[in-house]
Amino acid sequence: MFLKELEIYGFKSFAKRTKLSFNSGITAIVGPNGCGKSNITDAIRWVLGEQNIRSLRGKQLIDIVFSGNHKEKPLNMAEVSLTLNNSEKILPVVWEEINIKRRIYRSGETENFINGFPCKLKDIQEIFMNTGLSKNAYSIVAQGEIDFILSAKPSDRGYLFEEAASISKYKYEKEKILKNIEEIHNNLDKVFNIISEIKNQLVILEEEAKHLKNYKIGQEKIRDLELFLIYQKYDLYRTNLSKINKIIEKYKQDKCEIIKKIEEKELAINALNIDLMKLNREQEKYKDENYEINNRNKLYQNKLDLIAQKKIDLEKRLIYLKKEVKNISQKISTSNQNKEKVNLSVLEINQKLEDFNNKLNYLNREYIKKTKFINSINLLNNNFKKILKNLSEKESFLKEKKIKYETTLKVININLEKIKEKKKFLENQLKVLIMKENDFRNVTIKKSRNIKGIQQKLNEDKIKEIENNLKKIQLDLEKDKQSVKLKEERRDILKKILDNNILKNDNKIEMFCFKYSQEYPNNICKKLIKIIDQIPSKYEKVIEIALKESLNSIVVSNISTALNIISLLSKNELNEIKLISLDLIKKTKIFSNNQIKISDENIYGFADQIITYSQEYQELFKVLLGHVLIVKDIQSALNFSKEYLGIYKIISLDGMVIDLDGSVSIYLNSMNGQENIFYLEKEIKKLDEEIEDLHTQIIKNKNYIEKYNNIYNSWLEENNKIKKLLQQNEKENADSINNLNEIVLAIHKLKDNLKDILNEEKNILEEKRNILKKCYTFKKDHNTISEYKINIKNVMQNISIIINKRDNHINNIIKNINDVKSLILINKEKLINLSEKKEDVSSYKNEYLLELEEKKNLIEEYTKNLIKMSKNIEEFSVQIDNQSKSNTLSLKKIEQIKITVQNKSNLLKSTLPEKNNQQKLNELIKDKQHKEEILKVQYQEKYDNLEKEVNKNYNLPLEKLQFYKNVSTSQKEANQQVDILREDILKMGQINFDAESKYNNQLQRYNLLGEKYNKIGEAKKYLKILISEIDQIAMERFKETFNRVRLYFNEIFKKIFSGGEGDLILNFNKNILQSEIDIIAHPPEKKMQNIELLSSGEKALTAIALLFALWKVNPSPFCFFDEIDTSLDEINAEKLASLLKGEDLNKSQLIIITHQKSTMEAADTLYGITMEESGISKLVSVKF
Repeated sequence: MFLKELEIYGFKSFAKRTKLSFNSGITAIVGPNGCGKSNITDAIRWVLGEQNIRSLRGKQLIDIVFSGNHKEKPLNMAEVSLTLNNSEKILPVVWEEINIKRRIYRSGETENFINGFPCKLKDIQEIFMNTGLSKNAYSIVAQGEIDFILSAKPSDRGYLFEEAASISKYKYEKEKILKNIEEIHNNLDKVFNIISEIKNQLVILEEEAKHLKNYKIGQEKIRDLELFLIYQKYDLYRTNLSKINKIIEKYKQDKCEIIKKIEEKELAINALNIDLMKLNREQEKYKDENYEINNRNKLYQNKLDLIAQKKIDLEKRLIYLKKEVKNISQKISTSNQNKEKVNLSVLEINQKLEDFNNKLNYLNREYIKKTKFINSINLLNNNFKKILKNLSEKESFLKEKKIKYETTLKVININLEKIKEKKKFLENQLKVLIMKENDFRNVTIKKSRNIKGIQQKLNEDKIKEIENNLKKIQLDLEKDKQSVKLKEERRDILKKILDNNILKNDNKIEMFCFKYSQEYPNNICKKLIKIIDQIPSKYEKVIEIALKESLNSIVVSNISTALNIISLLSKNELNEIKLISLDLIKKTKIFSNNQIKISDENIYGFADQIITYSQEYQELFKVLLGHVLIVKDIQSALNFSKEYLGIYKIISLDGMVIDLDGSVSIYLNSMNGQENIFYLEKEIKKLDEEIEDLHTQIIKNKNYIEKYNNIYNSWLEENNKIKKLLQQNEKENADSINNLNEIVLAIHKLKDNLKDILNEEKNILEEKRNILKKCYTFKKDHNTISEYKINIKNVMQNISIIINKRDNHINNIIKNINDVKSLILINKEKLINLSEKKEDVSSYKNEYLLELEEKKNLIEEYTKNLIKMSKNIEEFSVQIDNQSKSNTLSLKKIEQIKITVQNKSNLLKSTLPEKNNQQKLNELIKDKQHKEEILKVQYQEKYDNLEKEVNKNYNLPLEKLQFYKNVSTSQKEANQQVDILREDILKMGQINFDAESKYNNQLQRYNLLGEKYNKIGEAKKYLKILISEIDQIAMERFKETFNRVRLYFNEIFKKIFSGGEGDLILNFNKNILQSEIDIIAHPPEKKMQNIELLSSGEKALTAIALLFALWKVNPSPFCFFDEIDTSLDEINAEKLASLLKGEDLNKSQLIIITHQKSTMEAADTLYGITMEESGISKLVSVKF
């Protein structure tokens, strides 16, 4: 597997879509600082699942989206796409090429894709587990992270070795299990708390249920007694109602007799009343005639009196109107005189107003002149104030500067004294060091001559050749052992899964097959997977998807026989089984697949034709697989679905299923995986063969190692003697060289210090001269500003005096203006009043003229009316005499009728008392009857209420109350019993009426939760066993990986440093995964020392050695290193370049961001990053 392509768009400085293609070998990315090279590393880390924004050099997530510049607008999203070649199937997916894409929007939303299909970030992270490309992996080193490898605490280095040991997936699974255990633990606590609570509730509810039972018994007794008492009332009401009905009936009969007598008397009375009515009408008739005559006389007399009175009133009014006419004439003459006076007053006031307006205009002109002058003076005064303020600010600024420069001069003088003393001291030290340098140089020359003579006797080349051969064989041996262990672990895990599956499922299925074969030995009873003779490896996954859960189904000859066997087995022996009956299959309509001719190379055929099986199962596989069409890939599936959708079920080799109903499913991994026993057994057999081959190879390698060890030891003994002598001389020479180098360095440092001190002294003197000049200039400017300020203040005082005088004058003018305005207003008001008065006089005069005219007209009218009234008085006097004569005749007839009426009335008076006596007797009987009826209504109401009460409270008709008449001997005894029972119920306290149902429900819930608690406990135990197994595998892998990394680290360290030793020490802890890892670095010709004392270049090389050691143990598909050679000088950078071009790394894919020339020369492909536009990175590539 290798990195094929990286595409970046909108990520940090890559505003435009940028595509980087990678080949095997070394790719170098170069460019100036700040051009965006490291953003490529960040993009790769982000697309592989990095979530920590600080690791990507940002503060918040949207910082990675291009934020725009002066030309380009900010983008709304960032997108990074990574394409990998997966032809070797290193990644656990079916595709030979995989594309990972991540996208983030400015709103903070993210999207993730695998080969264009949306997915979760977790899916991407899981794919790259154990590949060396997951989070914090050693294969991707960001800028500045190379230093962290050595500077980190020993306890923090374990993550690198965990990634190399491929145990990150185990850790991931362990974390998932621990979360499950935590959830289970929480669930157990919750369930236990609920069970405890329910248990406490059950005790309470049991007691409450007993109380409820006693309460119900008491209430039943009370009910019976209450019904007995109600029956007593019922019987009483019924008896009383019967008696009352008899009494009412008697009263009704008496009433009928009395009413007959009353009616007879009423007939006689009515006859007398009719006669009286006739006489009264006749009498009333004459009375009416007399009354009408009297009324007419009165009317005529009233009219006569009224006309006489009106005549007197009219005469009085005529006299009054004549007087009024004289008065109105006088008022009209007075109004004419007043009008002339008002006109004269108006002329006088208009003259005064004209004089006042002229005076006001003059005063206003004077006020405007004075105001303009004052405004100009104020403006001038404000300008002077601003100038004065600016001068004060400049003056304070100059004072501050003066103090500052005086202080600086004092400091400069002190520093000059110190520099002179330091210069003398350094010159003396320099003389002493030059003498020591000459002495050590002579000693070093002598020692070098002795070392050259000893080196000629060494046999290092032959020993190195044997050592290299041994190391290669040992590495091969370690690899084989590691492979054997991994394969054995995989085999053991598969066997456990196989055993578990057999225990869980197959024991029960085997039991069924065994009993079926016993009962029906000639019939078929086999698993479907076992009747398939062969599935080509290419189509294993497709057949698995096509058959889905049917793979583990049982094929039987006859369904009825299978059901007979199932009925013999208990639920514990067989709780679930899937059957396929051949007799039912024969009845099923077989799908015809002859409708399509396989001519397209992308169609592999129908599923039933690809597998091999016995001829007797042809119909079975025609039904199960005859409609399944197998095609090459997803695109082919989509193409053929257009033509065959609804006809065939289409499955592609890479896992897409298009069903008959058009639904689409995608299976990235094997469906059953470890659950399918057929595939488990097949894989176990394959692993056994591979383990046996590896054991044979291990024995061969051990024989080779033994042979080379004998040769190596003989050469090594001889060489060690020479080495001891050489080491002694080298040590002495190294000490001399070190001393010489230290002295030379010290001399150089002293010379540099002297130069620096002289330059510093020169700079300080120059600065002193500049400050003195500035001090003189500031002093001069300060004096000038002070004089100018005094002059301005004098001018401002004069201006203030002028302003005060003018202000007084203006105030006087304003006062005069206000006085004139008030006089004008007063006169205007007077003028208005006179105008109104003039109008009033005119209106009054007009009114008087109209009134005079009206009065004259009235006098004429009244005179005419007086003449008419005299005539009417004479007419009414004649009519009154005629009416008086007719009135005397009517009075005589009225007297005759009165005598007749008196006689009839006396007869009527004698008949009425008899009738009244009968009516009183009738009323008395009515009252008695009414009282009885009221009593009846009361009893009936009580009876009805009793009936309603019994129906409502006891749901009984009144007729059934007789069943309760013998419950007690008396009402008193029944009431006593009721009181006793109610007291007993009160003593029980509050009754929970739901206690019985709640008790049953809680008891059922208690039992269910108890079973659930036990099941959860068993699950927790199983998960803990699983964690211990995972920890054991992880620790063994970690230990083996650490030992292999240790060997490679020492080997690479020697190559980089051309000698020396590098070692790793594991400080064992109870949990080896949490142990501290110390890094020991011993460069050649140096003492063993702490890594913190190494130079930055040595630290970088040590870290690089460790990185490559980790990589060699578990090679990742590609490595991405960002400026790991920054701290290296030219020589060490060349060493790194030679390591990169070495044989061990020749087939790898390395991408390095660098500034080093030698690293660029080692690269096969070179990418250049530039930033032509502000904030936008651009790509330039060169392929060698």
